[in-house]
Amino acid sequence: MTVSFKNFWSLNTDEAVVTGLLRDAVTKDVEVLMPLNTQMKGVDLVIMNVKTKKVITLQVKGSKAYEPGEESTAVYGDGSTGWFFLNTDTIHKATADYFIFLVYVIEQSSRTGRRYIKPHTITIPVEVLSILSKKHKTPHKVKSGGSRYSYYLWVNPSEKKAYDVREAKEGNKYDVSEYLDEKGFEKLNRILEM
Repeated sequence: MTVSFKNFWSLNTDEAVVTGLLRDAVTKDVEVLMPLNTQMKGVDLVIMNVKTKKVITLQVKGSKAYEPGEESTAVYGDGSTGWFFLNTDTIHKATADYFIFLVYVIEQSSRTGRRYIKPHTITIPVEVLSILSKKHKTPHKVKSGGSRYSYYLWVNPSEKKAYDVREAKEGNKYDVSEYLDEKGFEKLNRILEM
């Protein structure tokens, strides 16, 4: 009998970054685990409180850093955006409890003027993302069949704000700041402590 494992020879970079961020954000009784079973499609990480035995499954989505344009910074302020496109079924039929969107934001030091890239996360429950997507997004047809949503998640680190601005011109910009960085991780901690 053969057993199939996820590729553990090369770790997905975005998952590794999120694992490090989670380790710093969760309480001491919480462990971050990576499933090896290929049958756990749609689950990249598992966090478990070893005392309460509560478990939360996570799907991680990462984006490269995008240089913000002057027009965007004039509207949204500091920060930059991450671009994510996901099949509608990935959202509406997700097996994970939460999505963690990893946005690499181009920031600038006010002291030195140096620019650097810093990772930020939007940790959002699957059911909330599904509701927001149905309400604010227009699915795009895919050549291979089906449809997908596009998300432009703008993170303004100085104001600790985050928005999906993909359909902003149509009046469908929505705020996801309550799921940004520590705020999103605090929600996970509360669930795991119950």
